[in-house]
Amino acid sequence: MPAAGAALALLGALMVGCTSAPAQDAPARTAHPAAVTSPTPTPVPTADTTLADEFQYLPPPGTVMGTGRLGDVDGHATGDVTVSVAPDLRFQVAITGFSTTAQGATVALSVDRFGATAGAPTVPARDDPVGVLVATSGDQVLPFDSSGRTDRGNLSYFNSVELVIDGTVEAAAPIAWTIPDFYPGLTVKDSGPRPYARGTVTLYDGQPAGYTVWGNDNSQAVADRFGITQDQLFYLNPQLRRGDTMLLRDTSLNLSVAFR
Repeated sequence: MPAAGAALALLGALMVGCTSAPAQDAPARTAHPAAVTSPTPTPVPTADTTLADEFQYLPPPGTVMGTGRLGDVDGHATGDVTVSVAPDLRFQVAITGFSTTAQGATVALSVDRFGATAGAPTVPARDDPVGVLVATSGDQVLPFDSSGRTDRGNLSYFNSVELVIDGTVEAAAPIAWTIPDFYPGLTVKDSGPRPYARGTVTLYDGQPAGYTVWGNDNSQAVADRFGITQDQLFYLNPQLRRGDTMLLRDTSLNLSVAFR
């Protein structure tokens, strides 16, 4: 029966067409390695680099900036004094071979002069307390804050390191500084009063050494009167904050590098 054969052939073709395609394997997942954790590194103390931006003079840690030796004033104290730069870039005062009968003395950087320069003019700046000595003997190291200084890191206007008790200087060490000269050959010449610079000048050995502010004097006009820049005027007077324009009447300014 040819018709029956054809029908069977057609049915077979349909069955073959309806056969399901073989199932495909699910895509294999890529295995991600487990996260590797590392111990958090311990911070290494570093120097405060902001001071390097603030200071005009900031030598590396360990640099000796000045030295001196304690001598009696009204008390008894001995020791070699060193002003240097601490590892964190703060300044520090170290006293080696220290011995004193004065207990609880405050150590201060001072503009006071002792020895051969006693009586010479000084910068009209305040003393700078460093710390209090608890011990009366042995080596002493007193770091002190360096930030925010108006002297821009040049401490050479201080003439001594003092030991002070109740306002009395018990001992003092005149300091010989090794800080480089910021303005070699800096001299001033008075061109006479002018607007905003009408103050009076004090001479020392015939040269302008001091200036008393008058009325509405300002720092730029005063600098111009003496032939120096405003920045040089601030250098000569570290008690002033750099950028200050107006000056207080009757205050004193220094005009001499020798007396800074």
